[in-house]
Amino acid sequence: MTNEARRGVEPGATMVTAMLSPVAGGLIRTWTDLGSQLWSVEDPDGLSGILGRGIVGRTPRQDDRFREAAFLNANTGTLVVQNRFVATASGESMQVEANVFQLGDPVRPESNPWRDLEGFLSAAAMSAADRGEYFVAELGGWEEMPEPYCLFAVLDRGDGPVSLIEAAPAPRGTGVWPDVPEGRPGASVTAPATAQSLPGSGIFVASAISTWGAQPWDVALTFGKLGG
Repeated sequence: MTNEARRGVEPGATMVTAMLSPVAGGLIRTWTDLGSQLWSVEDPDGLSGILGRGIVGRTPRQDDRFREAAFLNANTGTLVVQNRFVATASGESMQVEANVFQLGDPVRPESNPWRDLEGFLSAAAMSAADRGEYFVAELGGWEEMPEPYCLFAVLDRGDGPVSLIEAAPAPRGTGVWPDVPEGRPGASVTAPATAQSLPGSGIFVASAISTWGAQPWDVALTFGKLGG
C-alpha cells in the first residue's frame, strides 16, 4: 500500500460509496452522490481481476438486484474495495478483507478499451453462470434507466443449459448480432452454454454496448439471482 493510499484510509478520512464501471484501457469511472468521475488505475489488472466475479461488496438496486460498489476518498484517489464475505468471525466480531487501489487523473489508454471490455465481460459471464446469477449491462449511475441494456443469463428449461443474451434497443450494424427488422425494439441470441461458447458472450455484450454512443467505462453491471 502506498503512503498516499494509507492517508486515504486513515481514521477520520472522508469516504463515500461509489459504484464502479469495468476497468478498460486502464481507466475506471466512479459514480457517487457527488457525481461521476473518470480515473486512471495504478494497478488495472489487479482491480479488473476482482470485479465482476461475485466477490466484491454490493449495493442494492430495484427488484432484488445489485451493483458492485466500493469506498472512495476522492481527495486522495483512494479506492477501498471490500470483499462481500466475512473473512474471520469471533463472537460478535467479524472481519472483512479489503483491497486498496490508487486512482489518478485519467490518461490516454495504452490498450484497446473495447478489447479489455470484451475480456472482462467474458470472465463476468462465466463467473455469473457458475454462481447461478445473471447480469445486465447498463449505463452507469444511481438513476434507474430501462434502456439501453444488455442481459446475459444461462437458463435450463429441461434440454440442457442455454446462454441467452438480450439487448434493447436492437444492436444494428455490429457485424456480430443478427439483423432484425426495423421497428423491432430488441434482439436476442441463444446458444448451448458450454465451456467453448460462454467466453464468446463478452463479444456480443460489448458489441451491443458499442451501439449506445458510450465508452466502455460508461457502463456498469447489475447482478441478480436466477429464480430469485
